[in-house]
Amino acid sequence: MGVLENLYDKSPIFLQNLMVSVSGYQRNISRYGKAYYEHLIFLEKFDRWSLEDKLEFQRKEMIRFIKYAVENSEFYKQLYKDINIDSLQTINDLKKLPIVDKEILRANIENVVTIPNKKAVEGHTGGTTGKSLVVLFTPEDQMKRMAMLDHFKARVGFEHRKMKRATFNGKHIIPPNQRKNVFWRYNTACKQMIYSSFHLTEENMRYYVESLNKFKPHAIDGFFMSMCDIAGYIERHNIELGFTPVAIFPTSETLTKSGRELLERVFKCKVYDQYASSEGAPFVTECSNQVLHLELASGIFEHFEEDSNEVLVTSFTTHGTPLIRYRIGDAMVLSNDNAACECGIKVPIVKEIQGRRLDFLYSSDGAKINGGNVANLFKNMPNALVRAQTVQEKIDEITVRLEVDKSLYKSHYDDLLRDEFIHKFGPKTKIKIEHVDEIPREKSGKFKLIKNSVNI
Repeated sequence: MGVLENLYDKSPIFLQNLMVSVSGYQRNISRYGKAYYEHLIFLEKFDRWSLEDKLEFQRKEMIRFIKYAVENSEFYKQLYKDINIDSLQTINDLKKLPIVDKEILRANIENVVTIPNKKAVEGHTGGTTGKSLVVLFTPEDQMKRMAMLDHFKARVGFEHRKMKRATFNGKHIIPPNQRKNVFWRYNTACKQMIYSSFHLTEENMRYYVESLNKFKPHAIDGFFMSMCDIAGYIERHNIELGFTPVAIFPTSETLTKSGRELLERVFKCKVYDQYASSEGAPFVTECSNQVLHLELASGIFEHFEEDSNEVLVTSFTTHGTPLIRYRIGDAMVLSNDNAACECGIKVPIVKEIQGRRLDFLYSSDGAKINGGNVANLFKNMPNALVRAQTVQEKIDEITVRLEVDKSLYKSHYDDLLRDEFIHKFGPKTKIKIEHVDEIPREKSGKFKLIKNSVNI
């Protein structure tokens, strides 16, 4: 434990709020400088451009970014030494370049990066393997990414740093020996109440709801499943809310239809999804009509293979650790046409964000059941289910862990759930249902609906 962390843990809550705010003001300096404001203005204008002009901008940015990588990264210089870089003139020409993945970057990271650590903003990746990668951003990259996020939110009515937000994330803001039921800290710098995702037990959630009702945020953002936990608690206990947010912005976890419906039903506002990544992937955001759009100014998405939804990314805001044709491990369904959205923003549409490659379960015959379909298995359960998790370690066996409200849950609900699984996975898949007091979260604070360790 570091000196500052030790001091934080031993400080009273009011002082911890002050320390969180000081940290927030320090982050503001690195996030909201000249490049941020200039890019914010650019993005507002970019929205009004024609699709042809946007695609031309994307093409020129691709050429400029590849040349930058070759000139500044020894790794890319060697990787492309047999390729005529000047021949890369269209988006389709990217296919002439080799694919890189996390393991390749990690093994060559000293030659990949283009800037020293002392001049960089660090990003840390996690992932299903548990392995991590530290990537570097230039300060300008960081500011442009923040501008993109804030522009996305402003489109639907939320102005960052001017309006209040409640955030559910994996920051360790609650000391391990705390006795008070105060599971949040306030960041004055961003008018942000940060809620711990590590303490969302059935016993604690009433304190969270009381805090939200007192704080009255204009937006709620952060871990999708944490927000669903809160919404489920509010609905199960028929709690009246004293506020209506402008919007809800989930991050870090794949959005499910049933979860979106729950959040919108409880909080009486729209949920707007977005995709990016800690290593710096380009952005996909939902417009005011809740249609997913590619943010062409941020980079390029390609399908890894013609018959696969897995994507490769080339990101224009990763100058410190360039990502070119990077196999990020996520999947999405890209639209093959340029059908215009009624929102008026002329960019390609994304049909679906499917999330991580391992966000699925196998049926006994090897078919993949994706995360959205797995989530739907629980949507018809009576309102007594607090949380569920599916674990698959064998191709023909799935364990379903259930955390329930014991005062409401009936034993025959297990039969209803087992029947749902059999209809989806078939009779050859063994379904084991386990009732547990609590389903633990990951070290990041995220909750995983699916844990799949089957290799076939």
